[in-house]
Amino acid sequence: MSARVETYLNERKSAGGSLANEWLELESLYQSRLWHELTIRITSFVHRDELQQGDQLIKFYENFLSDFEHRINQLALVEIIIPITRAYKQMDQAIQFIQQIREKVKANSLAVLLCDITIGKAYLVTKTLPEAKKIIEDLAPKFDELDHLTTVHSRFYDLASNYYRVMGNHSEYYQNALKYLGCIDNASIPLKEKAERAFNLGLAALLAENVYNFGEILQHPVLDALKDTREQWLIDLLQAFNIGDVERYEALKLVWQVQPDLRMAEAILKKKITLLCLMDMIFAAGGTRALTFNDVALRTKLPADQIELLAMHALSLGLIRGSIDQVDEKLNMHWVKPRVLDLRQVGTLKKRLDQWTNDVKQMSTLVEQQAGDILS
Repeated sequence: MSARVETYLNERKSAGGSLANEWLELESLYQSRLWHELTIRITSFVHRDELQQGDQLIKFYENFLSDFEHRINQLALVEIIIPITRAYKQMDQAIQFIQQIREKVKANSLAVLLCDITIGKAYLVTKTLPEAKKIIEDLAPKFDELDHLTTVHSRFYDLASNYYRVMGNHSEYYQNALKYLGCIDNASIPLKEKAERAFNLGLAALLAENVYNFGEILQHPVLDALKDTREQWLIDLLQAFNIGDVERYEALKLVWQVQPDLRMAEAILKKKITLLCLMDMIFAAGGTRALTFNDVALRTKLPADQIELLAMHALSLGLIRGSIDQVDEKLNMHWVKPRVLDLRQVGTLKKRLDQWTNDVKQMSTLVEQQAGDILS
């Protein structure tokens, strides 16, 4: 044991307090050179409330942890370092500290990624958004190249979603927030945070220009945090958008217009739900029959002379495929963009498969009955 470590531990032990036993345990593990066990113990120890005041964690690193940091797992070292960075009063000092650690763990790619993420979060906290953006854009392809899920993935998606939320980029926020939730255990999120994330995610789904698939968020357990609360209306509105229910959307108008972002985006929401309504009609028709302009107008609550423009918009976005019969005022669509289906839509698909199966059986029976005539 070095003199510096011995002096520091003796001071900590003599100070007494609620951490006295923990200091004895750390000293014992250190003297026994049980680096793995010491790492596990320190990982939780640095989160103790008693150490979050002043520069205690900084001194803990300088006088104890730095003595054997080269002996412990590099990714675990960065995990330990993260709460220590919060003890620095100046963010530039914290960033400099992380960069020093980054150089020490450069042999471990995941540890380096976690250092970069931590630096990105520091930039985000200080509103140094251009630097935060650069880190996110640099890291994104690196995570795309990883062929397995790691403990670092959730940290990156959390950073990216928080950045895009600040920037008001609803599409990117929605995608990254969903990925973040896919990397963690839903039960580990505190109820208050879960409700906040569910609300922000729901708003982003509605406001994002390129999100036309609401089944994924509606089936995510995070949304349960809003059930039977005063934000229940958001779930109802998402369900209305999922099936293109214009009537339900209009009925909820007095409720959702209270939310400033939705009220300001009313024109966008109207256009979006009419597109989803058209998609749902084409899905229900199954490509077996044409939809008249009047049928679509009745369901979307749009004038008949706007239906052609609606279909052209949907075609341009790649939401549907087919042709428009301007003479007979019909839409001949044979494909709709795949989405996560709810139970009602699954039921529609089942009916269509049942009909197809029945048609195949009938044709098979007809061929069997006429086989003799054909062969002769």
